[in-house]
Amino acid sequence: MRQLTGVIAGLAVAITVWGCLPFSYSYNTSPPIVGEYHAETGEPLGGVRLAISTTAGDSLCASPAVQTTTDSAGAFTLPGTEGRDAVMIVLPQDRVYGYTFCARVTGIMRFVFKASRGVNRQFGTKPDSLTCIEFRTPNTAPVVCTRKR
Repeated sequence: MRQLTGVIAGLAVAITVWGCLPFSYSYNTSPPIVGEYHAETGEPLGGVRLAISTTAGDSLCASPAVQTTTDSAGAFTLPGTEGRDAVMIVLPQDRVYGYTFCARVTGIMRFVFKASRGVNRQFGTKPDSLTCIEFRTPNTAPVVCTRKR
């Protein structure tokens, strides 16, 4: 009986120590993003500052993960982003993957699009393709972005 208690205690210690060892874990926080940015008239808008944030609650991209500027044809490309955690394997954790896309309109960074993959469904490496239209008409959203399917 004493020997069995020692074996059980040894296993418990080994599992506890193994369960608390840090293991590095990386994941895709956003896919690559490509797109076009136009005025409501259809004219391409160059020089527009765009950003994405992968930080929860950062709806105005105050802490952007990546930024870019549209070219003269209104085109833009943002690379995919990756997060890395040194996790402690004790219990499985649920994570919601998503990003916020923002554009600088009239000197102010504004929320224009949000994408989410849901619980424990990471983004892949296939790019999201967005078409964004900037409106100057009163009583409309300043920018509307839609995902191309």
